[in-house]
Amino acid sequence: MLEKLNTLDRRWIYLVITVAVVIPIIFPIGLPIKISQHTRQFYERIENLPQGAIVCMSFDYGPGTRVECHPMAEAALYHLFSRHCKVVAVALWPEGALFAREALREVAQETGAAEGIDYVNLGYKAGGEVVLRGAGDDWRAFFPTDIDGRSWETLPLLENVKGWDSIDLICAWSMGKPGVLEYVRVVGGTYHRPIITGTTAVTSPEAMPLLNSGQIEGILQGMRGASEYETLLNRPGSAVRGMDALSMAHLAIAAFIIMANVIYWLNKKRGQRSNSANGGAR
Repeated sequence: MLEKLNTLDRRWIYLVITVAVVIPIIFPIGLPIKISQHTRQFYERIENLPQGAIVCMSFDYGPGTRVECHPMAEAALYHLFSRHCKVVAVALWPEGALFAREALREVAQETGAAEGIDYVNLGYKAGGEVVLRGAGDDWRAFFPTDIDGRSWETLPLLENVKGWDSIDLICAWSMGKPGVLEYVRVVGGTYHRPIITGTTAVTSPEAMPLLNSGQIEGILQGMRGASEYETLLNRPGSAVRGMDALSMAHLAIAAFIIMANVIYWLNKKRGQRSNSANGGAR
């Protein structure tokens, strides 16, 4: 038995890890999720918005981090639309405009939000901080139409949007540059607009000083933060399923580590007994 385990084909290990990841995604386990204070702050900031508040949601992430940031965006859109808030989506990353379109349409279908009335997608604009400063008092200068080329006059929601002073809250999904740091410098520093953010787990430490200083008022940290937020909303989605998969994969890896150590210990004991027997025979 020990010899078979010592020569175990590593493909069996890959198969077990694959099963441990795939099954919870298809059939969610619903492992308990503890809500962090940071996620609760994020939730409360949106929960305390008045009905009809206008929120700028900035989609500043790419395909490589979609798995972490996109569930956050969908959950926040659901939260906002459920509270009858309005959303103006922009993107400082080229791919972000397409992710915004996907999230808005999916959540709007779920909540009944109407395009042009409850939400508008203004699309991508290159320039990062330059765009944020230039659009400060008049968004039309940098976003003359929405992502589909419709003018402001055909989008009732934009009648109430002039500049950053028209926005009640900024929600930036950020994974790098440009991202939440640019919003803090320009929109928070110059126009004193409140900001919340969602980041990847790797980049969240960079945003923590901003939270501690009060420059941002809430943060979701990676897939864990997204799953906590979905739990608070009682709307389990891809982040909750992803955390189930991660947890099961980690358990499988831990089991293999324990098994490898047990095998090593048994082999060592067998070797010691073999040496003792050979010594006695001599």
